[in-house]
Amino acid sequence: MENFYLQGIIAIVIVCLVVLCLGNLRKKSASFLGFIQRGIIGFLAILGMNKLFSVLAIPLFVGVNFWTLLTCAILGIPGVCMLFCICLF
Repeated sequence: MENFYLQGIIAIVIVCLVVLCLGNLRKKSASFLGFIQRGIIGFLAILGMNKLFSVLAIPLFVGVNFWTLLTCAILGIPGVCMLFCICLF
C-alpha cells in the first residue's frame, strides 16, 4: 500500500516538472501557465508541509481539494501560508 502511495507521489512530481518545463518554453500563454505553475507549486508545498508536520508530530493538516488548489493557484505561496494559518484556528 505504501509503495503505491510513493509511486503516485513520484508520478505527480514528474508530471509537475514536465508542466513547469513546458511553462518555461511558451511565452504566449504566460498568464495561464503561471496560474497552473502556482497551483502545482502550491500543491507540492501543501504536500511537503503536511509531511513535515506529520513527522514533527504537529497536528496541522491541510486537505488537498479543488478549493485549496484554486487558492494556491490564485495567491501562490502566500495562499499556502494562509491555508495553514486558517487551520491553526
